[in-house]
Amino acid sequence: MSLRSRIVLAVTAVFATVSLLAGWLMLGRAEKSLQTAFDRAVQTRAEWLLSLVSMDPVILPLPTETERMQVTYNSYGSIRELFRSPGFPEKINSEQSSDQHQRSYRFITVQTTRDQLANGQVSLTLAVPDWSLRQDASQLRWVFGLGWLLSLVMAFAGGYVVAGLLLKPIQRIVNQANRIDSASVIEPISLPDSRDELYQLTDTLNRMLARIRESAEQQRNFFGAAAHELRTPLAVMKTGLEVTLGSGQVDGRTTPFLIGQLDEVSRLNRLLDEFLTLSRPDSAAPSLNIVSVDLAELIKKCLNKLEILSTDYDVTTRFDDSNMVSQTFQTDVLKLEHILLNLIENAIKYAVSGSVVSVQLHYFDSWTVRVQNQTVRETGPTLNLMQPYFQADPLKEGHGLGLWISHRLTRLLGGELSLNWQNFTFTSTLRFTTTSTH
Repeated sequence: MSLRSRIVLAVTAVFATVSLLAGWLMLGRAEKSLQTAFDRAVQTRAEWLLSLVSMDPVILPLPTETERMQVTYNSYGSIRELFRSPGFPEKINSEQSSDQHQRSYRFITVQTTRDQLANGQVSLTLAVPDWSLRQDASQLRWVFGLGWLLSLVMAFAGGYVVAGLLLKPIQRIVNQANRIDSASVIEPISLPDSRDELYQLTDTLNRMLARIRESAEQQRNFFGAAAHELRTPLAVMKTGLEVTLGSGQVDGRTTPFLIGQLDEVSRLNRLLDEFLTLSRPDSAAPSLNIVSVDLAELIKKCLNKLEILSTDYDVTTRFDDSNMVSQTFQTDVLKLEHILLNLIENAIKYAVSGSVVSVQLHYFDSWTVRVQNQTVRETGPTLNLMQPYFQADPLKEGHGLGLWISHRLTRLLGGELSLNWQNFTFTSTLRFTTTSTH
């Protein structure tokens, strides 16, 4: 449930409770006012009828068809009934209010004074049907209920509109924050004009975004600086190995070892180039060297480079391209080679000893490279593996950057890298939707 809905429901609930209590009290007072007005009208009618009563000679007025009347005469302690209407209801005391609401008549009793009649006292009780009073009270309750429901609906609608207006600055902040798609390009959120809680929230968010931007800049600068600093010693090592191999003074048993070392130094140089590529801001145009690549031959080349590593880990590599014909596509070969080396090396390092690392190549609307290896664990996190410095097994060598770099480079080349870890099998799937050429 959204914040706007919670605010509206809370305000509506408070309004409903307060209005119901206030309306109930007002309804009670209104019903009492109706009863008082009705009793006053009946009392006025009874007093008028009493004024028409005469004892010498005896003259008694007659009530209407709907009215019931009783007249008694009290003289020296002796009470004599002078008149009773047919069907006169049982007389009840006006103080018995609990019975009055259960009857269909309202009773009013009036008496003469000594000034009006010196030798005795005449009492006149008038019973009037109260159906009109009950009908008015019922209509009043219906009007109250309908008015309460309508006011509740209006309060809900008004609260929804007002809550939307009050939360509009927050929604503006959310929309502006959602437009931030890169840590290197973070524009500060516009501060509201009113210096209230929203102003403080926006100012706090701006300071937090500034710290994030500064941290991202420091991280990129670190990658760039480290890559530049390592270039010189690697260049020296590469030059020394090339000079040694070209001198002709190396025996046949040492030459393969030095060639392997030279390949590793060249690979480190390429890795530094990728670090420099990744250290550039996301808004900068990537530097790609697009050439035609035979993907099958590139995979074989990568497997040959990792042959010694697979022997050290007691793992056999197998490449399946039986359904492939000689096809090439356009991409950056150095970056793609680095991706493949990372994926295959990761599979070799985490494969079960004595198992087979399978590399499959398919082409159907897109190039697909699938690398599979058997694992000790049945399953594990795959999303976290694409985060920097995350290792599924901390006891293994490495720093948790291989798959992260591969993921970033794959996106740079316009491809897609997906990971799946189920049933003791880890699968890395690399796809490129690039048009092939024969």
